[in-house]
Amino acid sequence: MIILFLIVLSVDGHELFQTDDPRDLEIIVRDLEYLMLRPVDINTAGLEELGAIPYFTVSDCMRIIEYRQAHGPYHSLDDLKNIPGIDNMFIERIRSYVTVGRKSLEFKKFSMRMRGTTDIPSEQAVHEYYTRSEVYLGGYHVYFLTERDPLEDNLFDYYAGGILHTDGGRSFVLGKYNLDFGSGVALSPLGSFFQTVDFRVLTKERGVLPYTSVNENSGFFGAALSDTSVIGYTLFYSNQDMDGTVDSAGNATSFYLSGDHVDSLTEAKKDRINEEIIGYNVTYRQPQWEIANRTYWCSYTPGFVCDDSSAKFYGSRFWLTSVGLKYNDELMVMFAECARSFRNRVGGVFGISGYYSILDVNLAAKYFPAGFYSPKGIEARDDYVGGQLAVDGHLPIADIGFLFTLDDATDEDPQRYGVQVSVERSLGIAYAKLQLRWRFTEDESQRSGSRVFFRVKPFRVFFFDVRLEDKYVYEDGVLERGLFGALECGLDFRRWDLRVRFGHFDTDSYASRIYAYEIDLPGIINNRMLYYSGYYGFLYLSAKPIDGLKFSIKYSLRDQEAALEKHIGVQLDITL
Repeated sequence: MIILFLIVLSVDGHELFQTDDPRDLEIIVRDLEYLMLRPVDINTAGLEELGAIPYFTVSDCMRIIEYRQAHGPYHSLDDLKNIPGIDNMFIERIRSYVTVGRKSLEFKKFSMRMRGTTDIPSEQAVHEYYTRSEVYLGGYHVYFLTERDPLEDNLFDYYAGGILHTDGGRSFVLGKYNLDFGSGVALSPLGSFFQTVDFRVLTKERGVLPYTSVNENSGFFGAALSDTSVIGYTLFYSNQDMDGTVDSAGNATSFYLSGDHVDSLTEAKKDRINEEIIGYNVTYRQPQWEIANRTYWCSYTPGFVCDDSSAKFYGSRFWLTSVGLKYNDELMVMFAECARSFRNRVGGVFGISGYYSILDVNLAAKYFPAGFYSPKGIEARDDYVGGQLAVDGHLPIADIGFLFTLDDATDEDPQRYGVQVSVERSLGIAYAKLQLRWRFTEDESQRSGSRVFFRVKPFRVFFFDVRLEDKYVYEDGVLERGLFGALECGLDFRRWDLRVRFGHFDTDSYASRIYAYEIDLPGIINNRMLYYSGYYGFLYLSAKPIDGLKFSIKYSLRDQEAALEKHIGVQLDITL
């Protein structure tokens, strides 16, 4: 454990995205970009609208509404500091996404994003390009994107697009799109509920969405019709080719989920499996509760033969159905979703979130039997039992958090328990957080570690950060250690944003690797994976010389085991 005598005092606003594995969080990024264009008015927003801000927990949303009802409308964002758990640093995080009584900003009619990244020295095989163009005409939203992975030949090796028409509560989409319903057991654009950003109860369903992710093997391609009247419904159809492995006998054996084509092996998996899906989602809503049924039929060509797969899925056709329930009152939100999957396997998730005086409580649990399979939702596991209990206390001296997790039959561990304790405090210009983590498995091996974050912000436009993290992993009875430390400073002044970080890492092995969140080009969430020993750093600059034009550049380097890697990315955003 890192010992710091000065830790008496939360964390960078992006700790929300600090995860120990890479994830495609494109939809969360889209939500944040949407909110910057149309911020939420905290004087009129309900639970679902406030819940669209990822930094808000369900308890935060409830407290904001309760305070408004008890004391009248907010006069400024500073009034939020009267709510337990909200301080100056928290307000700085959400400032771009909320408003008080002002008219919401309107969407631009046209936007374009162009991004290019490459290693230095530049080689043909390492170029990556991404473009996204969107046009808004009345109720029509037309979007088109292209992406080139390092091994692909040209800019149009992967492209997707579509048109979304919205008229009141009715939507129709044609082309590449995404769906977001329920808790992620049957349908989720982020993977299973237990793999979403921070495992909170989800209060907002996004419904039908444009697809602008760089993940080539996700989403849907076809058409969907949605209506949100008293009985809301969505009908959808999809037919697309996906990356995967096909054996010499012509049988599909696995999907290639990431869709990154970086070498000849991954390129050989491209578009090998055809997926066809047809289904529906029906939701009946009342002021405090809703019930939903989502069902779809799926077929694959060629069929799957997965003798060594944890999913235990065989064949080419199956159907899935689930029932979801949500309930909320003044102090609590509850959800449940139960699904029938392949060969009548039944599993589901349950969760409850609420606040009591100075305590926030989040509880969720899941069970999936061997062979449960849902390709657009929960990840299949053998006899998978898991859960999480999070309790956060807002005390005058500090905010204290406790997190307990249980995962059964994950990876090679028969059972794994996790315990995490955090203490955070703001005091004048200083802001800090200490987080301690332990993991235990059934065979008594354990993993532990700590994270420390300390920020000094003497001026509103300038900050200075210290980040420290250590990690202990018991691998086959051998203790493996990892250590990471970094200094970062930033300047955010009107139309300019400058960040500089330099850090050092030292790990005994890949098993004790450390993930460190870092700012990246707009639209990208980056958790840097560090292992072995060396140093790394980056320089990030974004400038907005005129309204409607933003230029961003990031230069990063990593010296790992005496191998120096340099990377540069440039992005241009245009809105008219």
